[in-house]
Amino acid sequence: MTPFSRINEVNPIASARRMLEGMRLAVAGVLALVGLLAAGCGSGGVGQTGTSATGGGKSISLAAADFSFDPSKIQIDQTGTYTIQLTNNGGTGHALEVEGQGIEEKTDTINPGDTTQLTVEITKPGTYEFYCPVDGHRAQGMEGTLTLGSGGGSGGTGTDTGGSGTNTGGGYGYGSG
Repeated sequence: MTPFSRINEVNPIASARRMLEGMRLAVAGVLALVGLLAAGCGSGGVGQTGTSATGGGKSISLAAADFSFDPSKIQIDQTGTYTIQLTNNGGTGHALEVEGQGIEEKTDTINPGDTTQLTVEITKPGTYEFYCPVDGHRAQGMEGTLTLGSGGGSGGTGTDTGGSGTNTGGGYGYGSG
């Protein structure tokens, strides 16, 4: 018998205290894990926006892959300043360009694993296009839409965008500097 096992036989209160302390630590660990999981879910969701930690603007998270954006359709409900955080999850360089309703803003090309931000002032209801301006990426499907408001009714968002978004307006963003 060890000296410590003898203590439990002599003092059952000490054993109960150790058990209670172990349970407290387990509960604290579970609460910490729940807090971390909740914090990870608080960034807005796919296609949604959240309030930025810097104050007045709103943030949008966007992931670039080879050759798509996630989400590819973003719906916002109000005008304002939006900061789009682009994370390159692909295996090649990507960038982001947003245009429409008088806006044309873009980022520099970022390497795989890097993140960049683009802040745009959305002031008019309607649809804005976003795409990767790196040579050929938009033609391979790396594009999406950001819509302020209802988006113009029902039924038109699935099939009409192919004809108006890609094939008109002057060639995939080239030459606009």
